Amino acid sequence: MKFHLWLASAFAIFLAANSFSDDATNAPAKTEARSLKDCLQPAPKNGGFAMDGYILWCSSVIKVGDTYHMFASRWPAEYGLGGWTKYSECVRATSTNLLGPYTFQEVVLQKRTNNWDNSRVHNVKIVKAGGKFVLYHINSANQTGYAVADSVTGPWTRLDKPVIKASNPAILVKPDLSVYVFCRLKDSTDVNRGIAFTAPSYNGTYSVVANGDNLLPENCELEDPTIWWANNQYNVLLNDWKGKATGIGKGGAQYFSRDGLHYQFMTREPVFTKTVAFDDGTSETFSRRERPFVYTNEKGEVIALFTACLPKEGPARVVVQPVKNYYPGN
Repeated sequence: MKFHLWLASAFAIFLAANSFSDDATNAPAKTEARSLKDCLQPAPKNGGFAMDGYILWCSSVIKVGDTYHMFASRWPAEYGLGGWTKYSECVRATSTNLLGPYTFQEVVLQKRTNNWDNSRVHNVKIVKAGGKFVLYHINSANQTGYAVADSVTGPWTRLDKPVIKASNPAILVKPDLSVYVFCRLKDSTDVNRGIAFTAPSYNGTYSVVANGDNLLPENCELEDPTIWWANNQYNVLLNDWKGKATGIGKGGAQYFSRDGLHYQFMTREPVFTKTVAFDDGTSETFSRRERPFVYTNEKGEVIALFTACLPKEGPARVVVQPVKNYYPGN
């Protein structure tokens, strides 16, 4: 009897040690939704993040204590959407409610004249790696670097050179503090490939996966990926470049991969479109809806979807849709 008890205990320890994280043990017993779309709920009309006179883009959120900290890209609305190429900077906003509204706190990073990030700070993504806060961002296309701090409020130590030759970084920090980054890279044939990089730690050497081959099925293309780990797999939501996956250009396309090398469609139906439903019964169809970011709870369930939304009139803002505890079931 004692041997059987020992064997059962050893097997449980083996399973725990070989899981990516503890979400497998905390996961819901049954998954009712096939894709994140099935769990999307109306957005609070007065939630999210908006600033008079500014275009807001590229949001990501991290919780510290009882406060949610949003890092986003911002530039003056007078320059139009294309102003990001010269004027984009990183700002921080906070809220005690995940869905917002968020309140501007400070400018975090701006371009530096005599360094690698001399044209813009864009595509900002905040993650926690051990005791460090790491803020990834790009300069021009295919130049991704980061800044690091001990506190979410800084001060931030910046790199003097980029570490990844790709854009639109989506960062996954694993329990052993190694890093997996899913990115976009336009190749010589103008295909926006989904490629990945790995590093032993955030400050380690980043190595491209699979020789930089397109990891998306059917040579699909992408922009703006966001990534999370759940159900023992990598899960990615992105803008469907050219509509190859969903049939809708820049619609929300969802993929998953067990090994980070071979991705499959979660669904061919768009997870989101340019139309957002609000909690007051109204809806709005935006001229652009991009930069998805998913926020997950401790069980790996998605509980909020953030997107940058450009109205037909007025500057872009960040809209937040609650998600009813979505957990992929493959």
